[in-house]
Amino acid sequence: MGRGYARPVDISIRVVASAALSTAEWTTLTDLCVAAFNEDWEGYWESIGPGVHVIAEESERGVVAHAAIVDRLLYPGEATLRTGYVEAVAVAPELQRQGLGTRVMEVIDSMIDEGYQLGALGTGSQAFYRRLGWEVWQGPTWIRERDGRLERSPNEDGGIMIRRTPATPADLDLSLPIAVDWRPGEVW
Repeated sequence: MGRGYARPVDISIRVVASAALSTAEWTTLTDLCVAAFNEDWEGYWESIGPGVHVIAEESERGVVAHAAIVDRLLYPGEATLRTGYVEAVAVAPELQRQGLGTRVMEVIDSMIDEGYQLGALGTGSQAFYRRLGWEVWQGPTWIRERDGRLERSPNEDGGIMIRRTPATPADLDLSLPIAVDWRPGEVW
């Protein structure tokens, strides 16, 4: 069970568009992410843009887990793929390693499989995502600047994972260079 806390039993999953979240809900999600990642969250939501949020709630605790998906374009080699990019996968620290991250990611994975050519995310927790069907991108990572120029992002190499979908090109080569469009904050 981990850390001596009672495992949540009454979990409901809610899928909500960014535009439908109240100010109080944004605050709750921010607080969850700050607790889970132990880092400043100032400006994060604005930098990733609008998306869809998968929220796990427990009847007594409230929000206990979250994951979001935003629309992005990724450029593996010469291709352009409509990508569901996963953001802010967070679980309340006292409830981590109890399946809540898996629950929200299963919903995200289904959304990616149904609506995108590719799924992608940046992480240092490859083992968690690998068991859910994600693969580490092997090629070098790049950023497409606003003027179209490519800039190398070597710190992201080995930290980008992808999820193949029914719409993923069959010949997708994970050793190719891959780029993503620039955005403020964390680009990848």
